[in-house]
Amino acid sequence: MSTESTPSKDRLSPSWIRRPTMWRRKSAHESGLRSTSSGSLSPRPLSSRSNRDESSSARSNSLDKRTSFRGVVNRLRSTSSVSSLGGKSEEIDDNDIHDWFHGFRRYNNQVTTKFSQQQSHDTADLAKATKKLTKNCGGQLIHGLPEAAFDFALLWCPTSELTQRNTKEPSWSWTSLASPVCFPFDPSTCPDISNLPRSSGEIFRSEITNFHIGPPESPYTLRRDKKNPALRITYPPYLHAPRGSDHTVESKTLRFTALIIAAEDFSSEQLYYKDAAIPVCQLFDARDRHCGVIMSHLSSFSAPSSTGPYEFILLSRNLRREPEAHTRRPQNATSHPPGTPIWDGQGFVWDESVVEFDDAVFEEGEWKMVNVMLVRWVGEFAERVAVGRMHEDVWREGGPRRKDVVLR
Repeated sequence: MSTESTPSKDRLSPSWIRRPTMWRRKSAHESGLRSTSSGSLSPRPLSSRSNRDESSSARSNSLDKRTSFRGVVNRLRSTSSVSSLGGKSEEIDDNDIHDWFHGFRRYNNQVTTKFSQQQSHDTADLAKATKKLTKNCGGQLIHGLPEAAFDFALLWCPTSELTQRNTKEPSWSWTSLASPVCFPFDPSTCPDISNLPRSSGEIFRSEITNFHIGPPESPYTLRRDKKNPALRITYPPYLHAPRGSDHTVESKTLRFTALIIAAEDFSSEQLYYKDAAIPVCQLFDARDRHCGVIMSHLSSFSAPSSTGPYEFILLSRNLRREPEAHTRRPQNATSHPPGTPIWDGQGFVWDESVVEFDDAVFEEGEWKMVNVMLVRWVGEFAERVAVGRMHEDVWREGGPRRKDVVLR
């Protein structure tokens, strides 16, 4: 019998500094059957929950049976150069890209496979490499993020455990990290979603009216592409704010108004895929219900900190659909299945995804999950900690309130 104290979760608040952060994973894959929400049976995916002490309660033992991954059946593994992304070759010349839906797919690939792999990010080199995209699609890069598709760009995720932060760059940009990143919630690189006909409507909803850069007395309003039907994004009703003229003044400061909830009663647990930690943690609410995911390694955001409080900010929503059968796998490592994909160190896993919530407790639905940012407050400013997804029922139970946010 093990007597080692190995907590599997920790609270998303400064209280974690009073508890040890020791983690242990299972060394063998589990097998068996699980019941789906439809009542059918499918092979039980790999489980990555930590081993418990033999003396743990029956309730804790039942929690160990939570499913972590879901298989995507009947997916073709062909890596033909002809992808399912619109039926065209992935090697599309930048001159042929004229909207940010296709442009962000190219940007995503460049950042994920090239620029973020470098330990020192040169935003000037990135701007030069994406010059054709910004010219053809419109807008510019703000600290490495395309302002026209800013809602997509905010949802980046580190793919390795963080070791160093560049304080010259703001926390809300991937350029602030000496770490590779990916974009797991990018709808343009999800063939099951991007291939839907435009007649099917929106595939992404922003929850932010306007983003502003700089001081409140003379802000620059980001020029998001709110009218281009190719992006298939809907935005909250908004008044035309003064755009400002200079985005370089206090450019690290991102201001916006959003709904927020406290994070102190939530907890998280590191996930492992094939015995390796992946940049996904399960998220649990105050009633210990699996209600979402945090897109980072646990060690990256569970380090002791004297700042706070910690809060979740509502950013956006993705359309959620079941994977299409027989969809050919694209060559691009950034392409992923619907839901929350698994990054295995080289790219997204094509035929499995992360279970986002307990479907025995929470209702499935196309817009049931909300994209959130976990932040910690340092005085009057907030710093990005991670992004994630949460079921909207838990979000509403958190008593969301509107707040002016200043991110640095």
